[in-house]
Amino acid sequence: MQELLTNPAVQAAVAPFAVALVSALLLRRFLPGGIGLAVIGGFFIAVLLTTGLTLQPLTATRKIIICGLVLPFILLLLDFIAVMPQSARLKRVLRTLPALLLAAAALWIIWPVVQRQEGMAIWVMAAPVMLYAAVITYGAAALGRAQKQVFSAQAASALILAMGTGATTLIAASALYSQLAFAVSAATGAVIVVGLLGSVEKPARLGMLAVYAAAVPVTLLAAAATVYAQLPVLVLLCLALVPLFAWLLLFKPFKLIKSQQRWLALIVASLWASIPVLPAIWLAWRAAGPVSF
Repeated sequence: MQELLTNPAVQAAVAPFAVALVSALLLRRFLPGGIGLAVIGGFFIAVLLTTGLTLQPLTATRKIIICGLVLPFILLLLDFIAVMPQSARLKRVLRTLPALLLAAAALWIIWPVVQRQEGMAIWVMAAPVMLYAAVITYGAAALGRAQKQVFSAQAASALILAMGTGATTLIAASALYSQLAFAVSAATGAVIVVGLLGSVEKPARLGMLAVYAAAVPVTLLAAAATVYAQLPVLVLLCLALVPLFAWLLLFKPFKLIKSQQRWLALIVASLWASIPVLPAIWLAWRAAGPVSF
């Protein structure tokens, strides 16, 4: 049993998927609005199996774990406040807060390295990481708040971003970051499967908690890998295009697929959202050189 639990495939895929699937089925029955908890549950079990819950010393990885488990709830609260009746200008300001908060979290994670830099080197290192975190958060939130029936676009964005992060961080010689990213993709996949089991008449949605639960850890993992591993900064630019490609699916090309064909829509959406991941993998491979795995 111990050998099974220490198997990387079990830690990064099987266990997170199983935990998230069971949790999502229960939540769908008793607490539909909290189905995003299943993604957090899948990430949590991966953390237990890989690093444990020890918080000292507070390393970059442990900071990512804390943010991945806590920030989705804070971002959801900020999103809830933003939709309350108020002026349009204040609403726009409030909707930028999640992106700013995740950018600050990314800076906190890489701060031990940033503080050793001088002059412009500080901004050269910190600015791309913070901008990436803000763009991904804003894009994911925009998809989550979309009024249309956009389950496939939401699902493809969350799933492909997590898988792309896992693949690129693995190539960048960060096995732990890769395991955690793949765990998020497995948990997200389980939630997507449960969403696809619903009736055609009832629109399926990931929900804002699931969107944030998937986006926060993988965004911070990719951002940290540019500082603590061999991930090129240009990879972040490619990965940042994933939510944009998913957003484009809300327009004419995606309308060719009937809403009843949920599985086909998800496959097409995932393939389309994967386009920017291909150059990201190539850039990571080129920077890392020959990789033995």
